[in-house]
Amino acid sequence: MSLQTTIRERLARRIAGEIALSDHPGQTMRVWRERFRIPQVVLADHLNVSPSVISDYESGRRKSPSTSTIRRFVMALLDIDEQEGGQVISAFVRLMDVNLVDMNIVLSMGEFTAPMTAGEFCERLGCEILAGHEYLDREVYGYSLVDIESAVKELGSDGFLKLFGATTEWCLLFTGVATGRAPMIAIRSQEFKPPLIILHGTEHVDHLALDLSMQMRIPLGLIKTDSTDTLVSRLEELVS
Repeated sequence: MSLQTTIRERLARRIAGEIALSDHPGQTMRVWRERFRIPQVVLADHLNVSPSVISDYESGRRKSPSTSTIRRFVMALLDIDEQEGGQVISAFVRLMDVNLVDMNIVLSMGEFTAPMTAGEFCERLGCEILAGHEYLDREVYGYSLVDIESAVKELGSDGFLKLFGATTEWCLLFTGVATGRAPMIAIRSQEFKPPLIILHGTEHVDHLALDLSMQMRIPLGLIKTDSTDTLVSRLEELVS
């Protein structure tokens, strides 16, 4: 069995498992399709079905997908990505190979029961928008809270970039920041970028971080909650 085949099987099992175990499998299918950045019409064409079939599953208008349907769906995502160079598959596998939670790099993470806009997430969390107001209508499906100091210390320059491999629809929050430069520079180097970035631990964000936010067209927020524990509690309330 080749390494590429093993990688495909690992990711396929993860995707299929999440869909099968989800209380809302159609919504989970939509999340994964959007993670792969595949339009409904492209997926439908690959599966030789009408785009309305994909839409009906994702909206819940069709009954829960069968095991064979889930398998065809997952294989289609992987096949289409490989035809485009396999960049999404590679990004997810890099992240799967690093246990960031056990390393105390990711302090909290959670997936919302339903997506919300970046603007709504910032409002509910109580953070100030510093740049990118025009992009706040993008949908956010979850969050990861990253300790920037631990990330830089434990992962090094190459490993640090693995934080962003599979978070194309999740908000990235960074605590312990000094100026905001480090996470913004790291994100700039990645092809896949989050829809929202929030900084914590500083009163003043460097102008370069603001400039990079606008260049990448990513909203940048600042939350001034005193402690990281308080921030974790607020975040966990949003997914409870």
